[in-house]
Amino acid sequence: MKLPFLCFAVAVALYACSREEPVVAQTKSPQTRIDETRQVEKAADTGRPLNDSGLTQIVKSALESESSLDARKIDVENRNGNIALHGSVDSEEQREKAGRIVGAVGGVRSVANDLTVDPSAATGATVPRKD
Repeated sequence: MKLPFLCFAVAVALYACSREEPVVAQTKSPQTRIDETRQVEKAADTGRPLNDSGLTQIVKSALESESSLDARKIDVENRNGNIALHGSVDSEEQREKAGRIVGAVGGVRSVANDLTVDPSAATGATVPRKD
């Protein structure tokens, strides 16, 4: 009599442990964002075409993963894999790095790096104008 009850209890416990908990918050963790990016990249690797929003998300995630860039200052525009970067960065090195990062993303056909260099953004100082 005890053995069937014990088996039933173990089965219920295993079932309860395997269930996923409901998502409480709507914010995505960095790991969730990385997992979504990997799924989209995997779809691209299988030959299925990426939609513009999926590729744009991958490009934004790639820029956000670089700690030396402030990705909040960079706008990404995508038309059929042709990426245009707009915004400002603190140095020419950061501008070049952003272009290299985006160019390395699978599915990107071309990069128009329209980022401007604003050295005053790093220090908060104003740069005197030459008139």
